[in-house]
Amino acid sequence: VICLSQRLSHACLSITYYENCGRLIKSVIIYSVDKFKRIDQIIVSIALVPPKRNVFVDSISHLLVVTTPVEIVLLAVSFNGNSVKSEINVVPTGFSVPTDNTLMLKIIGTKEGRVFTCGKDGNLYEMIYQSEDRWFQKRCRKVNHTSSGLIAFIPSFLKFAQDDPLVDIALDSSRNILYTLSETKSSIQVYDLGEKGDIMTLVYNHSTILSEIEKSVPKLKKTRIVKIAAISRGESSKYNLVAITNSGVRIYFSANKNTFGFSPRPDTLNIVNIRFPPDPNVLAQQQTQSVTQYGGIDTVPSELFQYDNVHEVFYSRGVLLLANNPKEGRDDLIAIHLDSKKKRSLNVAGIAEKATLMEINGMIWVLDEQESQSSLCSIYRNGISPEGLQNELITQHFIPPRIILVFTNTGMQIFEKKRPIDQLYGLLQRSGGKDSHELKQFSDDFSDLQTCVMALMLASLNYSKDPNMQSWAARLFFHKAGRPEIPSNYQSPNIYFNPPSLNPSEITYSTGYSAIIQLLARYLRPLWNAPLMNQQSPDNLQFNKDQLEEVEGFLSSLKAFLDDNPQLQGQQENRSRDFVAQKRRMDYSYDEALKIEQQALKRIYKLLQRSLEATSFLSILSGPFFSDLVKSMTSPGRDLLNRMRFQDFVGQQDGIRIAKELVNALTYFQDQNVEAGKMSAMLRDKSPTFFTDSDRNRFKAEELLKSAKYVQGDTLDKMDLLEKSLELFVKAADDVPIKPACDEFKSLGFYSGSVKLALAHANAADPNQEGLSWILKGKQDSDLNGKQSFGRRIEYYQIILDTLNEFKNKSGSAEKLKEEELTQHRTEILNAATNSNDEAFHYVLYDWFVENSLATQLLQLNPSRYLENYLERNGESFASELLCRHYIKSENFAAASKILSQMATKSDPSLKLSNRIESLSRALSCATNGTSIDDDVIQGLEEQMEVAQIQMQIYNQLELLGKNRDDVREARNQLDSKLFNVTDLFNKFAKKFKLNECQLAILKCSGYNDSILIQKLWSQIIEEECNETLSFSPLSKKVELLGREFSPSDVFPSWFLVEELEKLNARSPQNAGEGGISWVFETMRRVGIPFGTLFEIYSSSLDSNCDKKTKHHLLVVMNNLIEQWVEFIRGISGRESFQSEVRQFESKRVDLFLQKKILEMQNHSEFSNLLARYISLKNDIFAK
Repeated sequence: VICLSQRLSHACLSITYYENCGRLIKSVIIYSVDKFKRIDQIIVSIALVPPKRNVFVDSISHLLVVTTPVEIVLLAVSFNGNSVKSEINVVPTGFSVPTDNTLMLKIIGTKEGRVFTCGKDGNLYEMIYQSEDRWFQKRCRKVNHTSSGLIAFIPSFLKFAQDDPLVDIALDSSRNILYTLSETKSSIQVYDLGEKGDIMTLVYNHSTILSEIEKSVPKLKKTRIVKIAAISRGESSKYNLVAITNSGVRIYFSANKNTFGFSPRPDTLNIVNIRFPPDPNVLAQQQTQSVTQYGGIDTVPSELFQYDNVHEVFYSRGVLLLANNPKEGRDDLIAIHLDSKKKRSLNVAGIAEKATLMEINGMIWVLDEQESQSSLCSIYRNGISPEGLQNELITQHFIPPRIILVFTNTGMQIFEKKRPIDQLYGLLQRSGGKDSHELKQFSDDFSDLQTCVMALMLASLNYSKDPNMQSWAARLFFHKAGRPEIPSNYQSPNIYFNPPSLNPSEITYSTGYSAIIQLLARYLRPLWNAPLMNQQSPDNLQFNKDQLEEVEGFLSSLKAFLDDNPQLQGQQENRSRDFVAQKRRMDYSYDEALKIEQQALKRIYKLLQRSLEATSFLSILSGPFFSDLVKSMTSPGRDLLNRMRFQDFVGQQDGIRIAKELVNALTYFQDQNVEAGKMSAMLRDKSPTFFTDSDRNRFKAEELLKSAKYVQGDTLDKMDLLEKSLELFVKAADDVPIKPACDEFKSLGFYSGSVKLALAHANAADPNQEGLSWILKGKQDSDLNGKQSFGRRIEYYQIILDTLNEFKNKSGSAEKLKEEELTQHRTEILNAATNSNDEAFHYVLYDWFVENSLATQLLQLNPSRYLENYLERNGESFASELLCRHYIKSENFAAASKILSQMATKSDPSLKLSNRIESLSRALSCATNGTSIDDDVIQGLEEQMEVAQIQMQIYNQLELLGKNRDDVREARNQLDSKLFNVTDLFNKFAKKFKLNECQLAILKCSGYNDSILIQKLWSQIIEEECNETLSFSPLSKKVELLGREFSPSDVFPSWFLVEELEKLNARSPQNAGEGGISWVFETMRRVGIPFGTLFEIYSSSLDSNCDKKTKHHLLVVMNNLIEQWVEFIRGISGRESFQSEVRQFESKRVDLFLQKKILEMQNHSEFSNLLARYISLKNDIFAK
């Protein structure tokens, strides 16, 4: 900032930089100090500087620093509107400090808001201001960084050294280094502001610069340094400072001792190069034609040539302006800059420059530049090597021509430095797009490739208002584009027999192809390697909207040009068959090379298209709203985004994933932010790769869902909106969070929609059904793919399970529902779930029922298509029971019988014998109810059931032996553990524990007839009963009980039993009890033994040898038997069901028996009473 207040008398003219919306523009401010009565002194210097943070309100964009002989004043600068072209307001801030009678000759400000001034007393001052006073610190104060504060108290007559005023100050913002220049000795001081720009350290004071130069260049005129300028890191990594003398000589310095190495902070000031200005006479002779063509002529400056009176100097980014006064009343302006077509780095020895001389009418007062930098400059500095910004070929697409302002005593003149593309533009305009010598010379100077690149820029960008320029540039591009070439030593093969294929590395690609690649690389350079996120400002993009839109514009223009010329997209020109046949031999190798280049062009076009969409995507989402989107992302997504570079976003699948998460966040913000809807519309048009059809469907679904929320009541219109929303959500099914949409469906009572949406996304997450395979194979940990696939599915299944839990616990969305609503919606959820074809989900749903002790309700699910598979695979006992009931419900009795039989016989310590018998009984019942079950199966179950009942009999008999016996307890546990066969039951249990009745049951069941064993067992039973009591009544009941069980069979030997029991009866008739002497045959009758059989048994017994007492007893019993038999026959006469009994009664046989016994008893007096009974019985029978 240059102050002209002394020459303009109480007005100041300053060329200032205003930063707004990421753009730097130059404005001329004319500020009258008459507005502020307190500034009534001559203005010595003035500058516009950035303000400190958190001191002023946000609307204050800059501070105007004004110095007078008396004080330093800060004025606040703001704009009435958002545009820098709006009205400027300058208001007091209340910050001021006295100068202590020291003139401040120059002011400079840092980006951190620090303000430095050069004092005429040779001291460097800093004006420090803060929002409020602190301990021992005023709100605004001045600090001397050069000498101690005690110097102010020393009287002037005691100061032996004269002041050496500081006349210039330079700031290297890229390195945070400050330089000052003294007037008398041309001393340069180096101050280190620190990495953060918050400290102040005097590093070096170089006071012998002129003497060092004089030693190096003995013929150097007596000179002094009039200007210093910092060289930024972006301009050179080797040079830090340039000093210009009044003779036009440039002295380059390095602030590091290791000139060719890297040192983080300054530590010295060394002269590393001296360059002399060009001869003005040579410039004057050649300037006309040279300036016309390229803006200057090549300079090989004489080491001895020097100007006489350089009084104004300007240096910035490689451009040097010298104001020399060769004659009284006029000045020459010499402009020196790097040659764009040759060596372009300050670091290179023997750098090529161009120079231009211009005669100025009047005396030059001020030289400055009107900067109009692109918003991309800041990121280009990070994306290009330090010297890259000096290469106009790289930067000319985004950095406009540099404008030089020359203020003279007669007015202001404006000059423009032509970039190479401007020069090409002028040549095309002058030649009308035709070939010319100048165009050829331009192409020779810059190369065909660079000419092709610039022609492509002019053809694709809206560079000017000339309607013909784009067509002229396109013609030049295709003229220079050329064609791919094959190696010179390549042997053309016989294509008819052995057609080869060229290796891409063997061909030389065309100039046009290389130009497209190079231009695309230049467009993408500022973004390509840069991280997406701002590391200093979390959740915000590294690039602002203006920067992204500028790159988007470049990419869009290039794509439009390629779209207009399909051959540049890799689409081959169609050729007729005749033409191909004719040229086949001649052009085969070229055609192969062309095919390779076309394939490469396709890839380049795809990269361009993807990069354009990525840039558009980020541009649309950029702004304050972007941080809200990032905060709504998942934690892994945010971590990935913070690590991602632009090239990863464009070229890797993770870029699509990040875009998907951002779109998801945007989807759920559209209900809260109007801008979200607008963004979605723009994304649909500009970024189809990152905003897919699925994203479009999801956005539309959200809109319909939002509309449904405003429909009152459960109307058809509301349901129609919900159904359409669900349909679009299902179409958009992919790896995105859908819980918010499901929650919205539930809040609107559309529970089935929530279920269907979750299931649709689960299937989309595992399209190959690997999760189901993992379940069916037993959930093996070794199957990582299957396990992960099921994990993706379960995330969506859990949404449904959570809803079921809400209904079970009456919480969440079900908390306020009435009982009938709970039932209705629960049924709706289950119907939607069970009607699904998602087999894996059915298994998960069945597990939920089991885990919540609702397994019995599984049979109520309709349809339950996968329930059978689920229960068959489940090894739990409840599963078998449910499976059996499921088969019975579906009338599959054969399967039910099989399951029940398996339940009865399986080894399970938790099962009791009673449970096994119950299962076996149910299995037999199902088998008999079935229509397609073999008789053999039924017979087998019946036999199994008979054995199981014997096992239960043994089990119960063991209990009577005593529960506390260890052997009994162990035996009962064994009987519970499984079903035994009859052999094991007999040997291991019945025989071992002397369970006679059980042994008889086993013998009957097995059909094993061992009469001796059977009689032995009955004898033991009779003996046990007789030992228990003297009465025969218990024995009678026992025989009757066993007889009902075993008769008729071999294990109920009625002959043996009657004989044995009658022996007991004969010996102890007094024990007969209630049954009297006839209790034996009456017991047998109750068992079911026919009278005829008993008659035969007793007849046989009477015929055997027995003592008189026994015989008398048997005769009495036989009498009673015949009496009851006769009475029984008379009672059943005519009844068809008892005809067998009637037929067994043979009167002749009975008559013979009675006659025989009467005759025998007549010879024995002891039978006299019994004889009379027999005679009476005989008469009674046959009399009737």
